[in-house]
Amino acid sequence: MQLPALPILSCLLWLIAIAVMDLRIRKVRNWMVLLGLGMGVIALLGNAQPFQVPTWKAILGMLAAFSALLPFYALRWMGAGDVKFAAVIGLWLGLSPALLVIWIGGSLLAGAHGVLVLASRWARTTPLASWLQARVPMRIAAALMPPEHRALASDGKRVIERGIPYAGYMALTAIWLLLTDRTALFS
Repeated sequence: MQLPALPILSCLLWLIAIAVMDLRIRKVRNWMVLLGLGMGVIALLGNAQPFQVPTWKAILGMLAAFSALLPFYALRWMGAGDVKFAAVIGLWLGLSPALLVIWIGGSLLAGAHGVLVLASRWARTTPLASWLQARVPMRIAAALMPPEHRALASDGKRVIERGIPYAGYMALTAIWLLLTDRTALFS
């Protein structure tokens, strides 16, 4: 199956922008989500959908992704941008095995990130900490180590810390799928 070049390139550039934004500032801006949504809708309506996903399957993919991740947002385990990004990627890929691969890949990468954060917290409490800090570049250490304080909102609830960029990791998994031509997953 040959994928159309311009819509694939648009989707790929959007995924790269999401990954960079979320990995760098730990936030997915609404305008970026809306841009991806708009491009996805235009591709569907213009019959230029790069993954040959029918409209009904695209809507089902969007609803499935949104409803699957919404409880994690309600539990304050995930940010709203992560949920909205998942819904848009669901629109692009439809209800397909690729969507599940993206969720699993993003979860594995986020889990590895979490393990590194926990290891860095542990390392700070051991005599080994100063030795490691002298050998780990500061930019890497700063990216992996979240702030020590726990912020509280005015109503006393814990504010979601921007610790693990789940949308960025889902975007990296989606980029990997697109670049490795796993077209069987898109059907």
